[in-house]
Amino acid sequence: MAETQSTLFQPPTRSNAVDDKGYLAAPLRQWLFSVQNLLPLVTVDTTAGAEVIDAPPAGLSTATGQSNQNMEITYIKSSADGNTVTINGVEGGPIVLNAQFQSAKIKSDGSSWWRTA
Repeated sequence: MAETQSTLFQPPTRSNAVDDKGYLAAPLRQWLFSVQNLLPLVTVDTTAGAEVIDAPPAGLSTATGQSNQNMEITYIKSSADGNTVTINGVEGGPIVLNAQFQSAKIKSDGSSWWRTA
């Protein structure tokens, strides 16, 4: 499962939040788009079997050139079966979800992923 992260743009000021026609200006659109990618939700269906997920790079991704610093990902096991979801690459060892609607939240500090919930 490939995860990507957009560049976080600076929040716009009031003076450049809307354009001269009253529409959302480019700086506000860019900022809103980048913020929505900071907190992705990943639902995992395990009806076909157990799933193993590797957390994306915690800092700068050499593949995309973008940073996952301060990114927070919520994983939820969506299916009611006996299969598990294992999330690797988190400090403290793998996280295993084994019940329907069980969830785990991880956050990057720029060098490591940490379980926060």
